[in-house]
Amino acid sequence: MNYITSCPACETQFLLNKEHLKAHRGKVQCGNCEHIFNAKNRLTEISDDIHSPAEYQASLEAQAESSDSSSEKPIGDVLNIVLESVPNLEDLNSSESNHDTGSPYIGNEFPEMNEVYDADLIQAPIIIEDLTADPKFQNIKTKTNYWLIIPCLLLALLAGLQAIYFQRTKIASEYPQYKPYLAQACAVLNCKINLPNDLEFLTIDDSDMQEDENHQNVIKFSSLLINNAPYTQAYPNIELTLTDTSDQAVLRRLIKPRDYLEANINVASGIGSREEVRIKLAINVTDLAVAGYRVLLVY
Repeated sequence: MNYITSCPACETQFLLNKEHLKAHRGKVQCGNCEHIFNAKNRLTEISDDIHSPAEYQASLEAQAESSDSSSEKPIGDVLNIVLESVPNLEDLNSSESNHDTGSPYIGNEFPEMNEVYDADLIQAPIIIEDLTADPKFQNIKTKTNYWLIIPCLLLALLAGLQAIYFQRTKIASEYPQYKPYLAQACAVLNCKINLPNDLEFLTIDDSDMQEDENHQNVIKFSSLLINNAPYTQAYPNIELTLTDTSDQAVLRRLIKPRDYLEANINVASGIGSREEVRIKLAINVTDLAVAGYRVLLVY
């Protein structure tokens, strides 16, 4: 008795008989898409007069001419039988489950189903081993991660040291407890920890300019310098501009801390937090018509 089976993957149909099903427990491989399936689950009984795919194709064409329609697909010429080492053959009508329980051996393609195969031509499937489960592979992976982490940590440390180097003045002013350590590091690196120079925290107030009563062509300038920062800052320079009646500059002078501070004040110590310093200057304005002034703090 002959049967027709079809591949569940590509629907290609194949011709086989009962002996084929018994010999290999019904397992076959589609010669078209190489899909492995159990032919017993997709059997259609056909007439015993049909002994080849060509005869079955001819019968289908005859049926198509009579009914003007056909839902059958062309018969494939190749069907691969999947061989298994099974001690007992199963009968076609056996109710035992036909699920695959291992990696099957795949037979060669053949033109006809009743051909006897040479066992030497049957090749076992190639098994790709999962290397990730090997402890050696895990050790290599861990070492690789360490080699990536160490350079990243070194780069992060270098970036932090550079930030400390360029911000050493601000760090020393805002965190005075770390200033001795920074000073020791600068002694090695040949650098200095300067006082902060944040102009936004410095103001000049209570400014006044008057003619000196005792000296001709001399004017006296006085003002109050205030440090509003919560830390000590460097003394700023004072840019004093004298103007005429049209507010045009007639004299501009840059006055450094040593010029406007009293002799007993240490310039290097800076102006303390919330400290106020009185500034007094005498300026010679010979042959200058001075009507006003402008004051600007600069570093």
